[in-house]
Amino acid sequence: EIDFNLKRSLEWRRIIAMAKRASKETPKDRLAKIKTRHFTPKGREDRIAKALEILSRPGPTFKLDKETVRWIAQDVEIENI
Repeated sequence: EIDFNLKRSLEWRRIIAMAKRASKETPKDRLAKIKTRHFTPKGREDRIAKALEILSRPGPTFKLDKETVRWIAQDVEIENI
């Protein structure tokens, strides 16, 4: 059982406040923080230019028949490759 005087202390309130903040943070929140730290404004234009250049390249030139596509989609073990 927690001492009544401890519950009234400022430190106790800080601990409770930290616990509430931590419990409200979702994986999306953590991901957003990580992305904000990683993708800083510095170098943004270069990253965009590089991505657009890669996206403008021609895609794969091989063709798959419908049976092969169906086999790939349904094969359970292919996920482990």
